[in-house]
Amino acid sequence: MPIKKSYSLITIEGVRELIQSDQDFRCRYDLVGYAKDGRPSYNCVYIAPDGSEAILIATRASVGGVEPRKFNIWSGLFAHHFEFGDGTDLSFNKNYLVRTGDVQGRNEINK
Repeated sequence: MPIKKSYSLITIEGVRELIQSDQDFRCRYDLVGYAKDGRPSYNCVYIAPDGSEAILIATRASVGGVEPRKFNIWSGLFAHHFEFGDGTDLSFNKNYLVRTGDVQGRNEINK
C-alpha cells in the first residue's frame, strides 16, 4: 500500500541514536492495512518536538526500493514499542487505532 504522505525516513539504527542521545520524541502507529487473516498492520512514525515526522523503514532496501516497516499488534508492535518507543503506554480503540500517550495513530486505510 503506498504511503499517502511524504515523510523523512529513519532506520532502527537512527532510533537507537535518538534514544542514546536522550532526544525527545513521540511515536505514532498508523493503521495501514489488514493481513489475510484479518490482523491489523501498522507503520511506526517518529515525531520530533518540532513536529517533523520520520517513518520507520527497513535497514536494507529491496529490489522495489525502500519500504516502511509493518507491524502486527502482537508481538511486533508491542515488542517494538517497549524497546524503541517513547516510553508511553499503548491503548487501542475498537477500530484498532493505537494511542501512545497523547498521540493518536491515524487510519491510513480510509483516506
